[in-house]
Amino acid sequence: MKRANGFSLIEVLLALAVGGIVLMAASALLVTISQAWANRPATRDAFDSHVNGIAHFLTAVLEEATKPEDNSKGTDVVELARPVGFSERDDPLIKFYLPEAPPFFFWPYGPANRVHAHLQFTEREGLFFLWYSELQEMEKDENGKLQLMEEDQLFRSLISPYFDEVFYCYYGDEEDGSDEDKNWQIVPGLEENVDNGKFRIPDFIKIVFKWEEEELERTITLAIKKPIPNGVEEEPRR
Repeated sequence: MKRANGFSLIEVLLALAVGGIVLMAASALLVTISQAWANRPATRDAFDSHVNGIAHFLTAVLEEATKPEDNSKGTDVVELARPVGFSERDDPLIKFYLPEAPPFFFWPYGPANRVHAHLQFTEREGLFFLWYSELQEMEKDENGKLQLMEEDQLFRSLISPYFDEVFYCYYGDEEDGSDEDKNWQIVPGLEENVDNGKFRIPDFIKIVFKWEEEELERTITLAIKKPIPNGVEEEPRR
């Protein structure tokens, strides 16, 4: 008598059990690989590269900053100012002027020139440029300086979504003389002069970036003054 072709019930159950074990092992391996991919060093390297790139970019942009064409007095190229729409209760932002802005400053009508840019540090949002061009529709403020007519004309460009906090670095106190011993001060907010209510421009800013549990900080120098090319300071106009 010939045996019927096929598998017995025990053989089928054994095959299903072995297949289930293999499938579970494959699933566990996939989860392990996925976790390893999510936590791979390349991700942390990418975050580090991002922070380095932002630091180099900000340094390069600030090195191109110069005095606005309508500012004939002084050598300050970095100032503290409030963009249109900001109230006196808001702390001023670091502001600078670029005769020719890099392509990052997207301008729908062509290259962005004669740009006034502010650094805006916003918690849980990121690091931004608030900027406008003198080629936009302008009006004079109460001090006779040109400014945008409307707040919604101000451009807002994201620099980094990983901004966490900023510190302002000052060399000595404002009252210190040139021959006095000075120490570095690192504070979480702009220093304000109690007598005149004006804020003091920092020498450096220390920006902290955060991604998950990883934190990186970079220091950016603010070239507050630039030397006159011939080394002789111009006399103020009368």
